[in-house]
Amino acid sequence: MTVNLFPVQNDRSISAVARTVNAAFSSDPLIQWLRPNMTPWAYQDALAHRWQYRRVQNVISKGIALQSASVGQLVQEYTRKNKALEPSDGAVAPKKTAQVSASEDPNIAANQREAGAVVFLYPPKGHLPWSLSSMWFSWKLWLLALFNPVKDTSCKDERVEKLMSRHMSGKKLLQARYPTLWYLEVIAVHPSLQSRGLGGSVMTAILEQVAGNPIFLECTRQENIAFYEGFGFKTIEEVDLTDTPAHAEEDGKLKYWVMVLETDSTQ
Repeated sequence: MTVNLFPVQNDRSISAVARTVNAAFSSDPLIQWLRPNMTPWAYQDALAHRWQYRRVQNVISKGIALQSASVGQLVQEYTRKNKALEPSDGAVAPKKTAQVSASEDPNIAANQREAGAVVFLYPPKGHLPWSLSSMWFSWKLWLLALFNPVKDTSCKDERVEKLMSRHMSGKKLLQARYPTLWYLEVIAVHPSLQSRGLGGSVMTAILEQVAGNPIFLECTRQENIAFYEGFGFKTIEEVDLTDTPAHAEEDGKLKYWVMVLETDSTQ
């Protein structure tokens, strides 16, 4: 399945993106570590949605938030292309591919307006042009953070601080080594569209966006490492985060893998 990505621009698309990210990362080890024993993101309440909505706004302000067409639109395209491969009378039938329409799958039908895929990218410093509209948007978010802050109170502050400290220190070291480094924070495919090859198409679109510059990500599932390696990423560090002994719990450990895709000029 091919996919086109376009910028997230209005309130409706921000909401659609926020819901997709919550659904796609509901069972992610990192999110579960930050929110131990809490209701999964997939069953978000109004506060959880507000927090994710504000997060998408901040990505738009500081980086690049991209989305694909909706779940329903991508399912229709997928089904149409598969039907085009059906043989005419007398032809030898190829191996059948599973076909699921929005009307046949209740999960897809219920979420067909949500974004099919989402990407959060941060380019090198100075890459994004400034304009009056972008300055006003940043100012608006600053005011919102000051007078109407939104916080995911289900997260453990100690773990958030530990994660962000480790992320920022590692990012600075990589930026010193690769001056044109991009950061891929999120690549999310809606659960109802997973296992259809959409993730590979999204990654291809991401690499076109970074235009041959080095890019890094933090993989939180060991089973996903091979997927990124298929695009040339290499693991450069395995990070272990553990609670302090005074606050240690059975789920107090997190492991993730820092992966970098270099260019010919950086190798």
